[in-house]
Amino acid sequence: MGITLPTFAQLNWHTPLNAALGELQRDPGIGPEDYGLVSWSYPVMQCSGSAAPASGTIRMVRLPTFAVTTTITSLAVHIATAPVTPTAGQNFLGLYDATGARVALTADATVPFTTTGDKVIALTAPYVAAPGNYWVAVLANAATAPAFSLCASHSDTAANFNTAAASAQFTNGPAAQTSLPASITMASRTKSLNCTWVGAA
Repeated sequence: MGITLPTFAQLNWHTPLNAALGELQRDPGIGPEDYGLVSWSYPVMQCSGSAAPASGTIRMVRLPTFAVTTTITSLAVHIATAPVTPTAGQNFLGLYDATGARVALTADATVPFTTTGDKVIALTAPYVAAPGNYWVAVLANAATAPAFSLCASHSDTAANFNTAAASAQFTNGPAAQTSLPASITMASRTKSLNCTWVGAA
């Protein structure tokens, strides 16, 4: 467990103090740091199935809210089934903020996407995330896209309980993409029942 404590004369003490209290109150079980990550959509051991997004359709998954500034160097997924005939140069992971701006991007991930297993893929440059909400975006282009591990829900409304499309945790869209766009209209996304697992390191 890592706790960031405030320093003398630091402004906005409530942010690190609330984060510290949250860590102290958190279930002392396994967390992302035990897997070499700084965040994940939910504990990876809860994955119970897999599903492939439509080729060229961006799948976005919100990470838990960052309470403190966090440096991210890589993004993570788990591939359960390899793709069929992936399209080189059209497979990526990226990070978006709550405005829909792309703030970080991996290089082309076609090679790591071609095999099953854990995928921790480096960003082209480390990103220092200010406190707030962030989404990991997954883009796969192939004759049949890879199936990513997930914890399935019985409906898209249950998976995104009490949230509008703009803030939903699990979404699809936009479609027909060959790269991750510089910005996405968050409210235009479609809620998904596929609770794809993602992580950040």
